[in-house]
Amino acid sequence: MTKTHRVGAFTLGCILIFFGILFLVHMIFPALSYEIIFHLWPCIFILMGLEILITQFSKEKITYIYDKGAVFLLILMAFLASAMAFLDTVIHYQHIYF
Repeated sequence: MTKTHRVGAFTLGCILIFFGILFLVHMIFPALSYEIIFHLWPCIFILMGLEILITQFSKEKITYIYDKGAVFLLILMAFLASAMAFLDTVIHYQHIYF
């Protein structure tokens, strides 16, 4: 029997937890800047690649299905997080520019 693995679902869960923790830490310790957080975006591709490799080397027959919804949410999350960071920076530095 062939199993089906949805590539991207595990990565989405890990990335949501990882970046959620980073944004929470930023709220508590502002010294962790958004610039540092956004330089970690390659983690998305690293985790997705690890997910594929781990399932590839398993002993079971697995059919891969790319979870388009999870990949779309990853991209959407990256854009929304960037927009939130931009707005936070504008609000924080508005007294300098306006």
